[in-house]
Parts: sequence; C-alpha cells; structure tokens
Amino acid sequence: MIPLALVAIATLIEKDYDVRIFHSYDQKEYLEALEHLDQAICVGITAMTGYQIIDGLNFAKLVRAKNKKVPIIWGGIHPTIKPLQTLQDPYVDIVVKGPGEETFAELVSALDQGKSLAGILGIAYKKNGEIINNPERSYRKIDSLPPMPYHILGDDIEKYIKINANADRNLLYLTSVGCPLRCRFCYLGNPNFERKWDFYPAQRVVSEIKSLVKEYNVTGLEMRDSNFFVNQKRCEDIFNGLIEENIKISISYLNGRVDDLVSFDDNFWRLMKKAGIREVVIGAESGDQEILDYIDKKINAEDILECIKKARQFGIKVFSSFMTGFPIKMGANPEKQLKQELNRTVDLAKRMFAADPLSEIFIYFYSPYPGTYLYEKSLELGFNEPKTFADWGKIDHEEHVTPWVTKTHQKKVELVRKLFVLKKLSSDEYFAKKVGSNRKVYWIAKFRLNRILNRFIDFRFETKFFSFPVENLLFSGSSLAKFFR
Repeated sequence: MIPLALVAIATLIEKDYDVRIFHSYDQKEYLEALEHLDQAICVGITAMTGYQIIDGLNFAKLVRAKNKKVPIIWGGIHPTIKPLQTLQDPYVDIVVKGPGEETFAELVSALDQGKSLAGILGIAYKKNGEIINNPERSYRKIDSLPPMPYHILGDDIEKYIKINANADRNLLYLTSVGCPLRCRFCYLGNPNFERKWDFYPAQRVVSEIKSLVKEYNVTGLEMRDSNFFVNQKRCEDIFNGLIEENIKISISYLNGRVDDLVSFDDNFWRLMKKAGIREVVIGAESGDQEILDYIDKKINAEDILECIKKARQFGIKVFSSFMTGFPIKMGANPEKQLKQELNRTVDLAKRMFAADPLSEIFIYFYSPYPGTYLYEKSLELGFNEPKTFADWGKIDHEEHVTPWVTKTHQKKVELVRKLFVLKKLSSDEYFAKKVGSNRKVYWIAKFRLNRILNRFIDFRFETKFFSFPVENLLFSGSSLAKFFR
C-alpha cells in the first residue's frame, strides 16, 4: 500500500526539496534509501502502535550505522501520543506531534539552514542529552493544504497501484480525517491526538478523483477515511459529482458507522451503488450489547445485522470487524465473562452469514492504546505498560497481550477467526462464483461437498463447540488460499 502519511507530509516541501519515499515491506528499498544518506537533510519515519515501530527501528538502526549525524525524525500516531518516551530511544532524534505537514516543512527548513529548533511548534527533540518538548501547533484545516503530491513517487507509483476484487488498478485516497465520536478503545479519543472530523468539500473530492483517474489510469480507489459517512449531504454531493462527471471508478473500503449506514434510505444506497461504491467497512466491535455500551460505541447490535441486509440488497459488500477481550471487571471468573462476550458475537455472526453468506467477518483481540479510557482500565486490571518505545512494537491486535485473556479464550478466538473465513468460502454462493476456476472446485460443487463443512461450522456456532480445531489443517501451508483462490 502507498504510505499516504509520508506522501502527505511532503505536501508543503516537495517543490523546494527532493523527497524520496521508501516502504518498509520492501527490503530492497531499505538498501536503496541508505545510499542517499550522505545527501539527506533528515530521515523521516512514521509509525502506529505495534509492528510499525519494530519496522521503523530496524531501519533507523541501519541509518545510524551508515550515518552518525543525519537527524532521524519520527511522526505518526504513537510518537504523537508518547513523544517523551519515544525520544528516550537512541534511534529517535526528533518527534513531530500531530498532523505533520506544516511542522515538518518548518523543521526541514530549519535543519537545512542550521537554525535553532526552539521556536518550531509541534515538535519534541533532544539537545545535549536533554529532551525538549515544544508547545503544540494549532490545527490547520486539510482543505487549506495542496492536493496530495502523488507525483513525487515518480514511476514508483506503479508498484503501489494494486489489483483487488473490484478493479485492476487501485490507488489509496482519503477525503477526510478524524472522527466526531469518542469510542473508549480508539486512539482518536486520546487528547494528545484528538482530532475532530475534518474533510475536503465534495467538489474538491470529485475534482481530485477525476485527476487521479486521468493521470494514473486508475480504475479503483481504496479509501482510508476513519469515518467517511459523517455528513450525508457531502456524501450525496460526492456521489452525484462522480456520476455527473461520468467518472468510472470502483470505490472500496469506505469506513463508516453502523448507525449512520442503517439510517440512510434506499435512495441513498442506490445512489452510492451507482457512483461506484463496492465495499464499506464497519467497526461492529461486539455482538454483546453490554460490551457495546461499555465501550461507548453508541450503536445497537441489531443494527449491525440490518446493515448487512441493507448492503446485500444493493450489492455492496460489508467488511465487519469485531474485537474481544475488553478490559471489564470480571470478578472471580474471567472465563465466564469472556465466554459470554464471544458467544454473543458468534451468535450475531451466524445471523449475519444467514443474511449474506458472503459476509466478510473478522475478529481481533483488544489492544490497549495509551491515553484512551480503556487503557487506564487495562492498567487497573494488570496490563503491564511497555517501559520503552521498542516494547510498544509488541502490541498487536492479531495477538492477545492482556493478562485477563485466558489461554482457553485465546484458542477459541483463533479458531473462530478461521471459522468466519471458512463459513464464507464453503457457502454455495461462493462456490457458484468459483466454478470453472479449477477442477477440484468443480467436483466439490457438483457433489455439494462444501455443504458438509458449512453445516459443521453451523454446528460449532450453534453449540459453541470450539474444541478439536481440525479446521487448522485447511490453513496449514497456505493450502486454503491455493485451493480456493
């Protein structure tokens, strides 16, 4: 995926400086980046809490081994929330706090000219072994900034244009930042990173999409808004604008809230489909209403199901994300509370698959993000706060990191995660789409052998029988992907 955060901070400097962007997943790029260090004014790294910290530190160590003097600047969500702890790491020289376009531009100019960093708002830095935390910078509306400078990627942009299920040339794009809600588990509720919902006007969105289609021949966009559907009128203006401009584009991963989506009438959904929307993403979080209320999600569990039904009616796919293992008071029997939470989520998922057999449902472990309401609760329940910047790299929602999640619950969740995938892949609707792709699929579909697996999964869902995970065999060595896809 294109590193949008790095492209964004180049917005105000790309005309004055030669900006080179490298992605962590490409080790060849690592080596290429090191060859530019002697001419570099600085090296910038962005990271969320989790594996991106590990990736960034690995690169920073290579930088420092090659060049002892070039400043290493960190930005992104985690360094913003924990700037002082981040700066204690030997491979961090400066932290850019919050949105970085203006701050980074001023910082690069100061470093280039050898000026003091003392007056630069929105940074923290080291000076003679002391950590200095400058005042915050006032927020600047994103509509006042120039367009995202995709062109700085040059010919390299082609490696970021990817195929997906909806289009053969997809590029990442965003139309807004932030979220007006304050869910208790989300970093957007952290006062150090708090950002009210901010957006591009509909006319600008349509114009920029038109330019991307013309410039890069893209046929699809994968959106990266945290909450696209906040303003219904803006959405309708964007959709109508795409239709009026005759822009043929498939749009995926539009992130939205369940309560917003179920409140829209059929005309809105019809317009969304006509404009090219193919997929939406919802944070369902839990099938347990008590949990939804506790995390201040402000949605009803039944609305999650209604959203699936409405989307299916108009041929729009929904990606639903659940979590488990929230830090609540569990008393003497944590396993009982975890079991109730998971069982209610499984019950809702079963109904979602009944409404749409091709449902895309994922479940992750709750991860404590610093500064959020639930982070403080996590500490009360025995979560050991990472003592160093590097230790935060071990926090990952794919794996449980909290002491109240038992081994038994962990194994159940790991199986349920696979059952959600298999439930879709063993459905008649999925096989009907895949018939003709290979002979194995043809014969399985012909004799309805997929139904045996599908009904066994129903049995697991109904009885909550999550022992003897024989389904793991289907996931070994990527055999599942090879067989079905």
